[in-house]
Amino acid sequence: MATTVYFKLYQSNGSSLAYTFPVVFQANYPYSDKNTIIHENPRGKGAIVISGGDKAWTLTLKGCLQAADYDALVVLMDGMESSIVNNTSYVLKINKTSSTYYSYNVKRCSPIIFDETNLKTDYIEYTIDFLVNSW
Repeated sequence: MATTVYFKLYQSNGSSLAYTFPVVFQANYPYSDKNTIIHENPRGKGAIVISGGDKAWTLTLKGCLQAADYDALVVLMDGMESSIVNNTSYVLKINKTSSTYYSYNVKRCSPIIFDETNLKTDYIEYTIDFLVNSW
């Protein structure tokens, strides 16, 4: 039986769980672990090459908040926004199996988007972007 994919966000020091993403149905992960990072001089004179470094890239999660009615959905939306602070360091863990997971150092890098065009009485879709390897 396949394990349901879940996403958990921890404070960067690992001390406490910041947020568990509910009903996640799409994400652009994983990427290769190591890359070559090139920092070029803005004047075009030389570059610094870091072999095996971690490139920063955007990881997008798309999911769905579910509740009994609109007021309960608003509480969930407010809870998500207050729990996932912008420009704060986190560790995002995405399970592969029941005992293993991908782990990314991330920062929230844009507003959380709630798709109110399809707002129902019991669910609302959301999109959230994290910048990976941006500490």
